[in-house]
Amino acid sequence: MSLSLLNKTRLAALLIMGLLIAPNPILLTSARSSSAQIARVFIDPKIEDFVTDNPDGKIPIIMKFQDGMKFNDISKIIEGMDIPGIEVRHVFHLIPMVSAYVPRNVLGQLESVTSLVGIALDDKKTILPLTEHNDWIISTPEGYIHSDELLGATDLWDQGYNGSDVTIAIIDTGAMGDHPDLQNRIIGFKDFINNLDDLDPSDGIDAYDDNGHGTACAWLAAGTGKNTGFNHSGMAPGADLLIIKALDAEGSADNSILSQAIEYAADYGVDVISISVGGDWTDGLLSLDSTILSVKSAIELGVTVVIAAGNSGPATNTINSPGLVEEAITVGASVADQGVVDFSSRGPVEFVSEQPKGVFAKPDIVAPGYQVLSGRWYSSDPFEYPPDDDFGPYYTLFSGTSASAPQVAGLVALLKDKYSTLTPLQAKLALMKGATDLNEDPMAQGWGLANVSRAAELLELDPITIMSPRRFPVLPDGTNVFVYGETRKPQNVTVISQIDRGQLTITTSGNASAFIEVDDEVGVSKGYSYFSIGLAIPEDLPLSAIGNYFGVLELKEDSAVIASMDLKLRVTTYGGSLLVDSSHHSSLDPDSPDSYRYFGEYLREQGIVMEELGSVEAPATITLETLLKHEAFMIMDTELTYSEEEIEAIHSFVKQGGTLLILSEFYNSTTQVASFAIDSYNQILEPFGIQCERYEIGVGSSAYVGRVYGANHGGAVENHSLTEGVEDLYILYGSTLSVDPSVAGAQGLLWTDSARTHALIAYAEFGEGKVIAISDGSTLYDTTIYDAIKAGADNLRLLENVANEMTTKAPRVLNVIVNINRSDNRGNVTAYIFDEDLVDVSITLQLPNGTKIVGPVDESLGYKFAMSFDIPSAGFYMLNITSIDSAGHTKQVIEKFLIPVRPVEDTVLMTVLLGLLGVIGISLGYVGLKRFIGGKKKHREWEPQWIDDGRGPPPSSSPPEIV
Repeated sequence: MSLSLLNKTRLAALLIMGLLIAPNPILLTSARSSSAQIARVFIDPKIEDFVTDNPDGKIPIIMKFQDGMKFNDISKIIEGMDIPGIEVRHVFHLIPMVSAYVPRNVLGQLESVTSLVGIALDDKKTILPLTEHNDWIISTPEGYIHSDELLGATDLWDQGYNGSDVTIAIIDTGAMGDHPDLQNRIIGFKDFINNLDDLDPSDGIDAYDDNGHGTACAWLAAGTGKNTGFNHSGMAPGADLLIIKALDAEGSADNSILSQAIEYAADYGVDVISISVGGDWTDGLLSLDSTILSVKSAIELGVTVVIAAGNSGPATNTINSPGLVEEAITVGASVADQGVVDFSSRGPVEFVSEQPKGVFAKPDIVAPGYQVLSGRWYSSDPFEYPPDDDFGPYYTLFSGTSASAPQVAGLVALLKDKYSTLTPLQAKLALMKGATDLNEDPMAQGWGLANVSRAAELLELDPITIMSPRRFPVLPDGTNVFVYGETRKPQNVTVISQIDRGQLTITTSGNASAFIEVDDEVGVSKGYSYFSIGLAIPEDLPLSAIGNYFGVLELKEDSAVIASMDLKLRVTTYGGSLLVDSSHHSSLDPDSPDSYRYFGEYLREQGIVMEELGSVEAPATITLETLLKHEAFMIMDTELTYSEEEIEAIHSFVKQGGTLLILSEFYNSTTQVASFAIDSYNQILEPFGIQCERYEIGVGSSAYVGRVYGANHGGAVENHSLTEGVEDLYILYGSTLSVDPSVAGAQGLLWTDSARTHALIAYAEFGEGKVIAISDGSTLYDTTIYDAIKAGADNLRLLENVANEMTTKAPRVLNVIVNINRSDNRGNVTAYIFDEDLVDVSITLQLPNGTKIVGPVDESLGYKFAMSFDIPSAGFYMLNITSIDSAGHTKQVIEKFLIPVRPVEDTVLMTVLLGLLGVIGISLGYVGLKRFIGGKKKHREWEPQWIDDGRGPPPSSSPPEIV
C-alpha cells in the first residue's frame, strides 16, 4: 500500500529545503576549488579497505595520468619521483597509466606527482564462476551438435576460409602446447605470471597451462580436432594462436597484468583478442579501470576484442567488466540453439556517473556455452574439466560464457580471413545483424545466436546500421505492463553504424506506438550514437485496453528505412501477488525467483507479480496478516524449520481462500537424509492429505542428469487443469508424495507408477483455498526446462498450468493511495481493485476519536474506487476497504496511517519555495528546457485497437514448442 500524506506542492518545497540543509556537492565545489591540490588526485575508496585488511603489506595500485599524455612524458615523471619504497611494475604506453606497489605511509605523497589525476587499487579479475544453481544445469542431450554447425562456420570452411593468416590472442591461464589439436597452431607464448615466454624457439619453454581453462578456450577458438578424427574442431582451425598467460593457477589476474596482456597482444599485431575473465565494476570509477581502457585502446588500433558476458545470470544488471565496454563484442551463453542458459549474465548496463549516462543493452550476441566439447589439459581437475566419454582425456565438456567468447573470436577470424580489411566495427555489426533471433529478451540474447555465414553475406551488401536492443521493451521489467498505468525508466537505444548517416528521423507505427515515448530524430555518425526511448501506460486506461500490442520503430532518411526495431508489449489486468518464502533457506543453498524466469513470465501474463518474504540475510516471520495481503504463497526447497505459529498461519491462509504452492526437493535413499525441511513440509501438508515421502527419484546415469516419469514411462496421469497437456515430467533430484484418499479434496495428479503409489504432483482443496504440491523444486528452474524439452517431457507446460492456477476469482487489491491536502483539510482515498464480477466496494475510515466515516464511493474505469473525507484533526486513522464479488468472495484491506500536526503553514512553504526557485533557477534551467521544450515526442493518443489471440503470447523467452 502506498500512502502519500503531502500534496505535490508541499512535497516539492520540503525536498528543496532538504537539499539546502544537506551537504550539497554542487555548492561545495567552489569552496573546495581553492584547494586545487587536494581535489586534483582522486583516491579509490577500495584502497582504504585493502589497507585495513593488509595493514603491513604494500598496496598494489594503478596511477592514472591525464588523458592524452605520452609514454615518454609519463616515464620521465616516474623516473623523477622522489618517493621512498615505491616499486614500479609497468608503465603502459597504450593508456596513461602506471602500475606499482607502494607502502601505505607514502601513499599521500603521490598526490604531489605532476599530472596525476587518480589512484586506483590494482584489483583482480577472475575466471567467471557459475552461479549457485550450476548443479541444476541441463545434461548434454544425445545427438550432440557441435558449434561449427550451429554458428555457420562450416559454410565458410567449405568456401576455403578457416582463419589462415589470422592471429587470435587468448588471454587466460595459458594453454597446453603439446595438445594434439594445438600443435602447429601456437605461434607464441607469453607468461606474465612467472615471467617466462616461448617467443624464441631456442629457449626451451613450451606453452603450458596450470589450470585448464585457457586450454579449453584456445581449443574452441582454433583447435584442429586432430584427435577426434577431425570430426569436431574449434571455429577457426587454420588460425594462429598467441597464448598469453595473465591468470594464475587459480584463474585470478591483477587488473594491471590483464592490461599488460592486452597491450602486449596489440603490440604483437594480433587480429582478435579473446577474454574469458571478468569482475565487478563501480559506476564512476571506470576511468581508473585499466582493463577497460586497455580494451578500448586495442579496439582503436584495429583489434577486435571479444569478451565473455559473465556467469551471474539469470539476474539482470550482471554484465561483468570489461564486458561492459560498448565497442567490444560481449558474448552470452546459449544451450546449443535452444535458448539462453540461465547462468549467462544479463543486461542492462546502467551508468549514472559515466558518460554517456543511461541504460544500455548488453550482451551483443550469444554462442553455445553449455556442455560444449573443448580441449583439455591432461592434468586438469577432473571435477571441473571431466574427460569426455567419447573422445578421451584430451577433451572435456566446457560450460560458461567463457566457452562462448572464444568461439566468437574464432568466427571473427573466419571473417578476417575472407575480408582482410575487416575492422572491429564491421565485425561486430555483421555478427549482430546476422545473428539468429532466439525470441528471448534482448538483455539476455543480445541480437541472438551468432551466425558467421550470414555475417559474411551481409558484409557484401550495403553498409550496415542497426539499433540495439533489437526489441523494446526489455528486461528487467519485461514486456508485460499493467493497465492501471506503468512508467518505465527510459532506455538508451544505441545506433551502431558503419558510416556517417547524418540526421535521421525517428518514427513509430502500430498500436504499440501509443505507449512509446521517443525522441523525434537522432544524429547518426560512424560508430555509436544514442537516443532515448521510454514506455508510459496512461493511468486511466479502461479494462477494454487489455491485450497485445505491436509496432515498429524506424530510423528514416527521407522515406528510406535505415534501421528498425520491433515494439511488442502486452497490457494486462492485475491478477494478484505470489509471495515467495525467501526466509527459510539455508545460507549454504539460497534460492531466488531469478532462477525461474519462465515461470515468472507465465505469472506476469496473468498479471501476477512475485514478491519475496525476507531473505537469508534478513529473514522474516510468516504471519497470517502478511499472507492475507497476497493471493498465493510459495515454499520451495527451504531447509530451515517452520515454527508452529508459522504453520498455523499457512493453514489459516489457505482456509480463508489463499493458494499454497509447495515444492519439495531431494531425498537421498543412500544416506537417508533430505535436502529440505521434510518434517516441516509434512506438518504444513498434513491437513491437506498430502505428505512428502522418503523416496528418492530423479537421479540419472551421471551427475546432473535426471529421469523422465509419467504416462509414457510406466506412470499415470489424472485429468485435471494442472495436468492438461502434461504426460511426462523430467525430474532432476526429487522425492515423491503420498496422497490420503480419505481426506476430502486431496488427489494425486501425476504418478511415477501405474499403481498410483508415488505422486509427482498432488492437489488439495481446503476451506476456500487450494494447495499444489510438486515433488521436485528444480522443476521450476530455467536450466531444467531445456533438459526436459530434449527428453520430450512437459515441464514447460506444467509451469504454464501452475501459473494459471495462481489466479483467483476473488477481488485483487493492487494499490491504495491516500492523498492529504491540508490547505482545505480534505483527504482522498483511491483504491485499485480488480475483479471480473465485482458487485460492491465499501470504504470505511475511522478517525482518531473513534468516529467512523463510510462512503460514498465513486467508481470509474471498472477498477478505480475513490472516497473523499474531511480531516478534523491530526492523529492515527484506520482505513478499511472491503470488496465483494457476485460469488460472495470477499477481500479486505486494513491499514493504519498517521496524519501529523502541521509544523509549517502552507503559505510559509510556498514563500520558501518561490524564494528557492530563484536561487536554483539557473541550475535547473538547462534540464528543464531539455525535458519540456526540446526533448520528447509526445506519444499518440491511445486508441482501443488491440490484438487478442485468445490465449496471450507465450513468454518472450520461451524455447521451441514441445512436440
